[in-house]
Amino acid sequence: MSDVSKRFEQLIKQTYKKFLDKGVIIPTKTKEGIWVGNVLIRSNGPLKTLVKDGEEVYKDISLNAVAIKLANLLARNKSTGQQQRLYKLDIEYSRHYNDSKFLLAGYHSSVNNGDKIRAEIMWTRYEIAKEKAVYAKEQAEYLAAFE
Repeated sequence: MSDVSKRFEQLIKQTYKKFLDKGVIIPTKTKEGIWVGNVLIRSNGPLKTLVKDGEEVYKDISLNAVAIKLANLLARNKSTGQQQRLYKLDIEYSRHYNDSKFLLAGYHSSVNNGDKIRAEIMWTRYEIAKEKAVYAKEQAEYLAAFE
């Protein structure tokens, strides 16, 4: 059993080294939130806040991949341009996602009230907002995956 434990420990160290060589800091979960280096990711329900040195740097981040990438960039003091692009894409995703939920509720309300024309308009607007949200999410996650 000791050999298995040693081999497992070696694999973990090799994996951490590979991540560090690529410039990726491994997130660590604590009671306060998730630490990525010296950056804390705090969860506020479905949204996240990034805190560095006791100061909130980014608020209301929706996508986990974006929060982790931003935390990594902040911890390494890298690419503020990329940080801004990621944050803007996350905000765009969040806006379109919330719009789609509001429009879907409007659609259901119109259907229940028997207003077919309004229901059709709401459904069309819902589909547009949903597609925009999906596109923004794909762009944000792609940018977060590659530096």
